[in-house]
Amino acid sequence: MKPLRQILAGTGRGPRAAFGLGAAALAAVLAWPVDGGPAPPPRAPAPVPAPGDMAALRRPLFDPGRRAWSAAGSRAALLAGDPPRPILTVRGILIDGASARALIDDGAQTWLARGEGRGDWRITAIARDRVTVTQGERLYTADLLGPPATLRPVGARPAPDGDAPPALRR
Repeated sequence: MKPLRQILAGTGRGPRAAFGLGAAALAAVLAWPVDGGPAPPPRAPAPVPAPGDMAALRRPLFDPGRRAWSAAGSRAALLAGDPPRPILTVRGILIDGASARALIDDGAQTWLARGEGRGDWRITAIARDRVTVTQGERLYTADLLGPPATLRPVGARPAPDGDAPPALRR
């Protein structure tokens, strides 16, 4: 390693003096006490809500226990949620002469004929490429190997036709 005198020998007094002044200025800037500047103006106090509005401040807005239950009916029925919706997928169709059967997957795959079904739905027609299912008074059509047909939950009120998902056709 070269001694410091040999390293600095290639520079003159001018560059050394400029470097020394720059280092001293940097040390002065870093050591200078920092004042935060002028104090921010004082903020106005928050308005005090009316006594009727205090309920929202006591507990979170979406906390179910924030206010007393006031709706008609059983709270337990609402908290239980919706019953599971039957989802049917046509996995296969077998047509042999006058008899036709469809392989329906609703969680368990089963071959069903016309008039057979589970729960409150029944097969009403079996074609070469689709199966028609009735649930109550509504008809649903499920295509072979197509998107699943989602039926109404058991005991649900009928929905308007415009609310049906695109996988269902009436």
